[in-house]
Amino acid sequence: MQLEAHRRLREEVSSSRELLARLNKLEVDNLRLSNIVAQANTPLADVQLAELAKLQDEVRALRKRTNDLERLQAEIGQLRSKLTSMSSNTPPDVPAADIYPRESWAFAGYDTPEAALESATWAISQGNEAAYLAGLAPALRGEMQGQLADGSFADAGPGELSDVTGYRIVDRQSISDTQKTLSIHTDGHDDEPPVTLNFVKTPDGWQIVSQSSGEDP
Repeated sequence: MQLEAHRRLREEVSSSRELLARLNKLEVDNLRLSNIVAQANTPLADVQLAELAKLQDEVRALRKRTNDLERLQAEIGQLRSKLTSMSSNTPPDVPAADIYPRESWAFAGYDTPEAALESATWAISQGNEAAYLAGLAPALRGEMQGQLADGSFADAGPGELSDVTGYRIVDRQSISDTQKTLSIHTDGHDDEPPVTLNFVKTPDGWQIVSQSSGEDP
């Protein structure tokens, strides 16, 4: 919708400029013929009178079109503001069961991808490194252990989510019986696109194996 509004705005601005240029020329022609009428000692020929009337009608029509274009540009501007507001301030509409406000986060185990996600999110918010790593697949866990070797997770984890008010699942896909994906919108970061997490089922439950954006979960 924003792209369409932008396209319409560019087209209307270009059309408006052309109309204004044409209007200016017609105004000059209209003024010239009007002066001829005022200064002539003899009446204008019928063809000249017809030309003058035609020019005056066209000037009036173009003035109206110019006013209409200005109103349309104002409406497009309002639409763009509304679209920007909607895209940046309104979280996606999902079923209540897929909304996880911050105050409801808890350790939920790893029996489902949804539970594993909540457990990992809770662990980050609490700075609980052990619970966080338990929710990661072995390869990713080894990578994260290397990054967390300085022991900063207890402080960095809660700080990472300090301005997050919750999250919501906006999409889920089943790749196979042992592979699932969850697309997550982070409330509080409403101007950011959803992140898709890939889960794999292991003997220890569902674990995060990767994040589609390429960032670390």
